[in-house]
Amino acid sequence: MVAPWEEKATAKRGKLAASISKEYMIPESELPPADRLDVSQVPKEVLPKEVIDITDLTATEIVDAVATGKYSAVEVTTAFIKRAVLAHQLLNVFTEFFPEIALKRAAELDEYYKSTGKTVGPLHGLPISLKDQFRVKGVETCMGYVAWITNEPEKENSTIVDLLLNAGAVFFVKTNIPTSLMAAESRNCVFGQTVNAYNRTLAPGGSSGGEGAIVSMRGAPIGIGTDIGGSIRIPSSFSGVYGLKPSHERFPYLKVANSLEFNEAIVSVDGPLTVSLGDLTLFSKALLAQEPWKHDPRIVALPFKDYEVPSRPLVFAIEANDGLVTPHPPVLRAMKMVTEALKKAGHEVFEFKSYKPEEGLNLLYRAYTVDGGENIQGDLDKSGEPGIPDILPFIKGFKALTMSELFTFNKDKLDYKTAFLEYMNSARSPSGQKIDAWIRPTTVSASVPAGQLKIRYLGYTGLLNLLDYTAVVIPVTRADPALDLPAPVPGNGLLKEIEQKTWEDYVPKDFANGPVGIQVIGGRLEEERMLAVAGVVDAALKA
Repeated sequence: MVAPWEEKATAKRGKLAASISKEYMIPESELPPADRLDVSQVPKEVLPKEVIDITDLTATEIVDAVATGKYSAVEVTTAFIKRAVLAHQLLNVFTEFFPEIALKRAAELDEYYKSTGKTVGPLHGLPISLKDQFRVKGVETCMGYVAWITNEPEKENSTIVDLLLNAGAVFFVKTNIPTSLMAAESRNCVFGQTVNAYNRTLAPGGSSGGEGAIVSMRGAPIGIGTDIGGSIRIPSSFSGVYGLKPSHERFPYLKVANSLEFNEAIVSVDGPLTVSLGDLTLFSKALLAQEPWKHDPRIVALPFKDYEVPSRPLVFAIEANDGLVTPHPPVLRAMKMVTEALKKAGHEVFEFKSYKPEEGLNLLYRAYTVDGGENIQGDLDKSGEPGIPDILPFIKGFKALTMSELFTFNKDKLDYKTAFLEYMNSARSPSGQKIDAWIRPTTVSASVPAGQLKIRYLGYTGLLNLLDYTAVVIPVTRADPALDLPAPVPGNGLLKEIEQKTWEDYVPKDFANGPVGIQVIGGRLEEERMLAVAGVVDAALKA
């Protein structure tokens, strides 16, 4: 017998399928067979040249082309609709698809441009994809929960959506996530599993995995995700794209749907995933030009200010291994590539160890579970759905903190952040120089097999959420079984059981072609500086 929650989920999937017109779809006979794992280049094989010419551009190139009249907003939006639908056919990325709203908006932008000769703003005519947390007027938000399926469209936008519309953006799709958001995967009981463009047996990461997947296929030039433990950075790394995790209070989060909403023990942030590093800057500039502090009371009044990188050699603290769990061979190779590229470019690089990461990890997991899992479990219970196994660590085995215990936790967190800040301020390179940026892996692996509970450790990203530091993800390489040979369990991590299982998971052929990205990290509210310094790292790698 089919459970009521399953019937509800099936109906929702049917509604999504009905929203995708056949005029945008590639016939099944022209799609690659299921056993073709790398589908990243399929768009260039099956889509018209005029679609590829537009969708292969960066976001910066697109807004320039629309502003000069080379392309209309309708032409650009139509091209991305077609490429995004193909991404969905190959990877299962959509949760909501609303081309009619997008094309109406694009036509309005074109009419404004035609009548005034001007653009609405710096993102005029740029299609942007949204994680299924962001509210769009006229579109439903179910966030992967069966209980949230109401078939009632939103009556207002999230604040960031309104501000980006003011800047000229066009929204056309929302993408898949894990149940509750609390997993580095992208699967749920409503929409199923999203997979990786570079190897369809692998996951695109999470919780903004649908965004990582659609941007990696250039079904959108910019996607917007959220991050409370790595949920922008892990999909960026696993999908081979660029990502920015800003500090809390920099980008607006008002009216964004969430699990653990209003949990101030650790705070989610929103930010972009893009096809180029420059597009992270484009997005940040355009958003902050809208003065979000006048719309969201939590945002600091800090306009974007271009940062000029010093002409001297920069100093990079390289932490390839946090001492708790040693990353897999592809990740260690990526860190070595970064180190060698920076040295070759003339910068100073030295091995670094962060301050008491085990203490930070304990605080991190306590921050996620201050309510004892009641919020997530409550939304599962409303429909009777089981959720996904990935989220069990956040809803089982914890009790809610009392008010007194929460006060104590907040003190412990502040003490740790203070000690960490003092440690970073006092850190010096062998030549006695202060650090310009801290570089560490994004995760311990090059993606993971989809749906197999193989993401066992999030300390490389989650620690930065606890500290509220800025981080930029840069793609470096992809796993290669011929280069990334299996090795014995290192056995030197403090979390020995997790490290052992993580390394037992490593079968080189299972991770083949999985992208690997690294994090370039700065302090709190240092978005401009870290985007500029990440440019130095990116240039060194490309050189």
